[in-house]
Order: sequence, then C-alpha cells, then structure tokens
Amino acid sequence: MTASGGGDAGPSDYETLVRAALLGAGTSVWEWNPQTDVISGVDGDLTLLGYTPQESRRTQAAWDRIIHPDFLAENDARYQRHARGETPFYEHEYRALAKDGQWRWIAERGRVVEWTDKGKPLRVVGTLSDVTQRREAESRVVAMAEHLSQTARHVPGVIYQYRHTGEGHSAFTYVSESCQAVLGVPADELLRDGSKVLQMMEREYLGSTVASMKVSARTLAPWRFDFRLRRPDGELRWISGASTPERDADGAVIWHGYFEDTTDVHELHLAREAAAMAQAANQAKTEFLSRMSHELRTPLNAVMGFAQLLQLEEDDPLSPNQRRRVALIHEAGGHLLHMIGELLDLTRIESGNLALECVDVRLEPLLVDCVEMLRPSAETADVRLLPIDVPPSLAVRGDPTRLRQVVLNLVSNAIKYNRPGGSAHISASASPEGVVLRVADTGVGIAAEHLLVLGEPFNRLSHQRSVIEGTGIGLAVTRGLIELMAGRLEVQSALGEGSTFSVFLPLATDVCLEAVARPNDPDVSTVR
Repeated sequence: MTASGGGDAGPSDYETLVRAALLGAGTSVWEWNPQTDVISGVDGDLTLLGYTPQESRRTQAAWDRIIHPDFLAENDARYQRHARGETPFYEHEYRALAKDGQWRWIAERGRVVEWTDKGKPLRVVGTLSDVTQRREAESRVVAMAEHLSQTARHVPGVIYQYRHTGEGHSAFTYVSESCQAVLGVPADELLRDGSKVLQMMEREYLGSTVASMKVSARTLAPWRFDFRLRRPDGELRWISGASTPERDADGAVIWHGYFEDTTDVHELHLAREAAAMAQAANQAKTEFLSRMSHELRTPLNAVMGFAQLLQLEEDDPLSPNQRRRVALIHEAGGHLLHMIGELLDLTRIESGNLALECVDVRLEPLLVDCVEMLRPSAETADVRLLPIDVPPSLAVRGDPTRLRQVVLNLVSNAIKYNRPGGSAHISASASPEGVVLRVADTGVGIAAEHLLVLGEPFNRLSHQRSVIEGTGIGLAVTRGLIELMAGRLEVQSALGEGSTFSVFLPLATDVCLEAVARPNDPDVSTVR
C-alpha cells in the first residue's frame, strides 16, 4: 500500500491506516493469549464500544464483565468446543455494555492459530464487529413480518403472491395461513404445488380463468376471477378475487392479490333470482286464475239460472226423474261456483286487492249460525257437533263476513275429514293475545311431515285420491283472511287422533282499522 505522496507507508502509518479502516467499519482485531489471559489488538483497545485506552479490557476476565450475563455461558461454550477441535473457528453474537451505558450487539469470530507443546491454545486471533444496526434492522423486519402475518391471519380471505416466468413456470411465492380455511389446503402445500388450485377447479371454469390470467400477464391489467372448485373434503365452494400484476426485472410477472370464499354471496344471489322467478310465476298464476274465474262465473250463472227455471216450470212441469237430474246440475253448479269464489278470494289476497272492514263482532251468535248452517252436513256424515263453548260477551275485532267464512271453512273441514261416529267441538276464550277460537275434531289427523306445507294452495296433502271433495285452496284462503284481520292460524294434529285448529284474533277493544290485503309472502307463514 502506498501513501498519497507515492512513497511506501511506514509501519506506523500502516498500523494507523488499518486501525482507522477497521474502526470505520465498526470492527476491532484482537489477539488473546489464553495462558496469560492478555488481550491485545490493532487498535490497542475496544474503542468500538467507546472505551479509552486507559479503560480498555485487556484480559478475558475483564471483557467478560461487560458481556451481558445472558450470553456468557454460551460464549464460553462455543470457545471451548473450538478449543477441543470440534469446530473450525469460534463464532458468536452477543450483547456488550458500551461506555455510554447502552447494550450493543457484538459479532465475535476467531480461531486458535498457535498451540503449546502440550496442545493447549497459546494464541487466538479474531475480530469484533459492532452489528447493532444490523440486529435492530433484523428485529424491525421480524416485527413487521409478524405484524403482516397477524393481519393476514385476521383477513377473512387469502392474501397471495403468484409468479409466472416467461418459460411457463408458475408458482405461489406467498400464501397467507387462511388458505386452509378457504381452500381446505395448507399454505405450505400450495407453495410447493400451485397447480392444486387448477386441479380443484371445476372444468367449466378452467379455460376462462386461465385465458383471463394470460391477458393480465400480457397487458399487466388487474386480474379478477370468479370460479367454483371442489375442496379436498368434497365441498363445492365459490372463490372470487382480484390481483394487480407487475413485471419483475427478469421479465417474470408477479400478481399481488387476494381471494375469498363467496359461496354465501352466490347462494344469496341465486336465492334472490329464484324468489324473483317464483314471484313472477305466482303473479302470472294469480292473473290467470283471476281471469279464468271471471270467465267461468258468467256461463256458470247462466247454467244455474236455467236449471232453476226448469225446477220452477209450472206449465210444463218436469217429471220426478228430470227434477232429480236438474237438481244435480244445480248442486254441481253451486259447488263449482263456490270453488270459483274461493279462487277469486285467493287471487285477491295474493295480489293485495281484498279489502276488509273490521268492526266489533260477538262470537256466540256468529258461531251458532255457522253450526246450524252445517248441521245437515254433519248429520249426513254421521259427525256429532258438540255444544259450543264460548262466553256470551266475548267479542273480537274483525270483518263479520270474512270471519263467518273462516269459521264455516274450519267447521266444514272438521266434518269432512272426520270419521263416522266422530265429533267436532267449537270453543272460544280470551287469551293473552286477545281471543283464541278453536275447532277440534276426532278425524283422520294430519301426518307430521304434512304440517309444514299445510295451507299451501292446491295442496290437498294425502287426500288427492280420496273420495272427499276439495280443491286444496280453502285453508289457504282461511289463513290469508285471518292474517288480514291481524290474527294467525295454528294447528296441532296427530295422525289417527284428530286435529285442532286455533285462530288467534284481537279483542274487540283492540285497534283494528280497515285492513287491506298485502301480497302473499311465502316466507312469513303463521300456519304451523
């Protein structure tokens, strides 16, 4: 090495130069004689820790006093292993106390270069380096990595980095731990084999997903994807995500992105679409039934009118056999007219066009009238109508005509679906909710699996092939009318034991202004 003037540097100049260079690099060279425990160095002291020559630690024992106690045992153990020839050199990083009272990180490295005749270490040389800044930077990196890891763990989806080279090689370079919860595959497994996502993807989405990724790689446009895959546990899940690509220095494309399980969103969307389609179909059905009912009513009234005229003919009276046949025509027409009336009521309820006028209604006279109207049917069916059990003063708030329709329908069903020799009982009493009207029978009962769909229009449950007449819409109309009067319908039934229908209505003192039918909501049903 030459001095700036061109001449050779003298020994003292060279030593000064080396010392300055080492100190500038935060490094000190030392030499230690284990036999005399004397330490010397190029700098002559440990100025990297701020000590003056007078304060320098020239023995190992003195140096040990500034090493943090947590590192002393390991420091000595590493030297001993090297001294026994177990390691090619001695190396350790520990904390040492600087003159300013701060603990500094020191990296020490050395080896035995001379031995005594008895094979004991005589001369050990090495270096000390202040690596505090490096260790602090590493700590910051570790803390930042832990912070990012915690953030990634708490994100509901998966944060990832995906790299694609020009040679066609692709791999995940980072995948957050939530990969297990979303894909059912551990993150480390996906890092080893990124093709697992494609293997799990349903075939119909594979081509479009790969094609969109290629476009993103070529144009560096954000990549968005939405596909369905089958997890290792066999469950089908929807996965949606987005990422931003960038081109690396070597030409590879790296996507930084995020994906999550959006199955619930897709199912909700499908449910809404299905509900919209069902509502449209229901509306179309309602309009069709309404038009059909009106179209049928006019010719039916004409048929019934002519049948009645034939029955009343005096100038050319019918024979007894003809009268019987005309009576059957009139009876069948009346039955059909009743069915049309129920259809019209159902369509008005579902379309929101049925208006009710609620007033105070005493139950006793209304129930008596209904029972007397149906007594002939009960006698024909051999069903006994038990005495009505209702307080004389009990009253509800409701539409009298529609309330009568509700009672007639429930009592008629109690007779129709009863057994010969059975009975039906009508009762009413006050309840915490107002008034409860009950119609109980000893009939065939309703199976538990049918209770869930009880009251669905045109659903006659298990009576489709029976001789019992009915359309399956009477109870749907009954339920709708009860709900329009601010009430609800409940049913308890056991197969072979009979059924009890309970109508809950407000007391006459409750506020019940004019009610207007609302569109039927199949999700809000009080029939149980």
